[in-house]
Amino acid sequence: MKQSELLYNLTFFIVIFLIVYIFCYYFSGRIRPKKNSGKDKKSKPNFKLMNEGKFLIMRYNLDEKKINLKWFNRGICFCNAFIIAFTSTFISLIPLNIFYQLAIAFVLLFALIYSIFEIYGRYLNKKWGKYNDK
Repeated sequence: MKQSELLYNLTFFIVIFLIVYIFCYYFSGRIRPKKNSGKDKKSKPNFKLMNEGKFLIMRYNLDEKKINLKWFNRGICFCNAFIIAFTSTFISLIPLNIFYQLAIAFVLLFALIYSIFEIYGRYLNKKWGKYNDK
């Protein structure tokens, strides 16, 4: 692989990663504050649990009182963005027919979703688990 191809693929990965991360973070886990009659100068958005967050809380016995939703959602968005960017970059490098690329992408997506969220869930269990005495 030439250096220009490597640079192109790295740029492609970073661009896809940033687009997916920004889209996921700003449109999935935030609740927009309602506009008051000018009483609050700047009201900050609240955060809600995303579907992946609900799954991680149930699967890894996380204490909902300890969870910082802003950081929790950032981690989930980071995982989602990495999975999508890595899969799209990897599949674009394979010189096969589109059918084979989609089949490989399907298998790769499921493997990455399981492995990345397993690692993130274990990290969260150590940090915010119910049975942690920290």
